[in-house]
Amino acid sequence: MSVRPEHMANIASGEKNHEYRKYSLPMTVKRVWFYTTAPVSAIEYVAQVGPGRKPGQVPEDGGMGNADFNAGRKVSKFGHEVLRLWKVREPIFLSTAKARGVLKAPPQKYNFAPRELVEGWPMSDMEIVVDRRGKPAPAVKQGESEEEIQCKTVQ
Repeated sequence: MSVRPEHMANIASGEKNHEYRKYSLPMTVKRVWFYTTAPVSAIEYVAQVGPGRKPGQVPEDGGMGNADFNAGRKVSKFGHEVLRLWKVREPIFLSTAKARGVLKAPPQKYNFAPRELVEGWPMSDMEIVVDRRGKPAPAVKQGESEEEIQCKTVQ
């Protein structure tokens, strides 16, 4: 999912706890690989996300943009809660992603995360930076790539 740097910073700090889009992600999506747009141009974070919610369904818990979304003041029609957020150890810059066959260009809307991405950057090597579930995140083992393959990179 492509996200502007200022929005990614707000998600990473926990100030923004939902990502809003004009479309809902398929129900099979459990994790999203966030691509931070220029000038960063890199995948920096992976999030476990909740199902898409419509205006009026998002808790107004102080999260940036939640009240505006619920009031219908955003063009977005769906909000996906960021339940947990992992920081990639080293950003995956667009040039590296292209060279390793992970991306051909910055993500457009969404596409399945390729096996090279999931296996090349295992979740077990990432640091969890946000956990809104209120309990420690379970360890992800390198062999758990089957579910990871179903993840999407989304713009």
